[in-house]
Amino acid sequence: MLTLYHTSGQLSSRIIWLLEELQADYEIVPVDFPKPDGSWDPRNPHPHGYTPALLHDGMLVTETGAIALYLTDLFPQSDVGVAIGDPLRAAYLSWLLYQVGMTEPLVNMKGAKLLQHSPPMARLDDAMMAHIEHTLSAQPYFLGPRFTAVDILYMPLFECVRALLGPSAAIDAYLARSDRPARRRAIARAG
Repeated sequence: MLTLYHTSGQLSSRIIWLLEELQADYEIVPVDFPKPDGSWDPRNPHPHGYTPALLHDGMLVTETGAIALYLTDLFPQSDVGVAIGDPLRAAYLSWLLYQVGMTEPLVNMKGAKLLQHSPPMARLDDAMMAHIEHTLSAQPYFLGPRFTAVDILYMPLFECVRALLGPSAAIDAYLARSDRPARRRAIARAG
């Protein structure tokens, strides 16, 4: 059994979208976001009280990128993952980790106005955005014509912070492709 610990209004809804794309049987346990004093919902098994957190047959997986990889490997028949041995696997892993290790932190820093105090980080942000725009200008999704879990991680993030990203026809066209039946089901379930 798959149990997803989710906070309404947070990006953990991306994992609900992924579960819907995978046509997985799962349960959602709604939990509160951690409080400013550091306390969190005692039902949440995440070591810091954040979401998403996934329990699968008693095993805990936390962190969005790890959960995405875990689930797509658990459902290898689905096209939203890239199986070991597939020529796209290296790009798939690279973009998954680039999203959670580079893009999301830099976007959060930009939103908090921290990049203006660090020229090296601002340059890194510019280079990252140029890389993303170059990729999405050349193809419809991060892995070319194939929609994957990478896109499930990027699309909601980019929608949430669209104003921070500046003008980009490539990102706008990319986001226009996010309306998928599984996403609509996920939105209905996410609460």
